[in-house]
Parts: sequence; C-alpha cells; structure tokens
Amino acid sequence: MPTGAVITFSLNFLSAVVALLTSYYSYKVNRLVSNPVLGAISIGFMLLGIGLAVEAGTSLLSGVTLVEIVAERLLVLLASYTYLTIQMIAYLVIAVGYARAAYAGRPTSFAPAAVAAAGTVALNLFRYSLLSYFVALILLAFVVFQGLLLRSRDKNRFSAIVLLAFVLVLAAHVVLLFSVIVLGTDLFLIGTLVQFLGFLSLLVFVVRSEVIGPG
Repeated sequence: MPTGAVITFSLNFLSAVVALLTSYYSYKVNRLVSNPVLGAISIGFMLLGIGLAVEAGTSLLSGVTLVEIVAERLLVLLASYTYLTIQMIAYLVIAVGYARAAYAGRPTSFAPAAVAAAGTVALNLFRYSLLSYFVALILLAFVVFQGLLLRSRDKNRFSAIVLLAFVLVLAAHVVLLFSVIVLGTDLFLIGTLVQFLGFLSLLVFVVRSEVIGPG
C-alpha cells in the first residue's frame, strides 16, 4: 500500500476513535449541564466517527486516498459517498446545535437551507466530493461564527476551547476542499492531520470536563 494511503488510513482511524470518544464524553457531560452545543457535538461526532471509520476502511481496501480514486470498484465508491454524506449530516447537526444555543431556541432559516444544500446529489465522486467539502466548510464557518457569538456573551473555558477546536477543523476543511480541487494528495494528508488535531483538542477538553466538571 502506498505511503499516502497508509498515513490517511492511520489518521482517519485515529480520528474515528477520537470522534467516538468525544461523542461519548460529550454525552456524559451534557447529562450534567444540559447544553445544546454538547448535545449536538455528541450526535455529530458519533456520526463523524462512523463516517471516518468508513473512510479509513475505504483507503485500506483500495490502497489509495480519496483524491486518488478515479475508477475503483462500486463498493469503494459507495463507501466514499457514504463517508462524505455522513460528514455533511454530522456538521449540520452540530451547526443546528450551535444555532439553538446562540438564538436560545428561536427559529432560524439556516437549517432548512443547509438541509437543501446537503441533499443535493452530484453525478460523480469528484463533483460530490467538492459539494460535500464545500457544504461542510459552510457549516463549519457557521459553527465558528455562532461560537464567536456565544464567546462574546459568555467568556468561559468551554466556549474558548471548543471554539479553538472547530477553528482547527474549519482550517482542515479549507485545505481538504482545495486538495480535492487540485487532486493534491499531500494537501489531503495535511488537512486530515489538522482535522485530527482539532478532534483531539476537543476530546481532551470534554474528558477533562467529565473528570473535574464543566465550567
């Protein structure tokens, strides 16, 4: 297996584990504080963990990264579509959670628009990859913006560290989107690494919050 595929598999597998652990500990902390953001993170990162596990299996079975797939077997293509779709849904869930927290339950027109965007299906993997990473980028930008609003209202440790984690994930998706546009394997690996660091920083925070308490 090429080195790029090995690194991608390792990072995606570790990111899947981190995402699922983040989901678990967010759920536990949310039971104590009943925070809509933590609830959304718990659901969203559970979906991300499943999606990343699918993507890790794709790179392991095919021996190539997502940006190198051109004419692989139907199973590999289906797995790639599944991962990209789950990723969009996961970030949509997190974005809606942030919207609920920022607007205190008031209705917002963003969620239906995001659902419509996420429901758009492209004709091939390249176009669908562009669509999914672009939608994820928009959703993450929305999450970061809402995080800044929450941070301006309540300058606590939770809002600061969670905001930093999502800024890292947003930066990762900027790189990932560009890597799909130029089909750059090195850029894809960099984006995957930055995404892993964002996931890991959030996991460290929620585990620490579960042990010593939120706040």
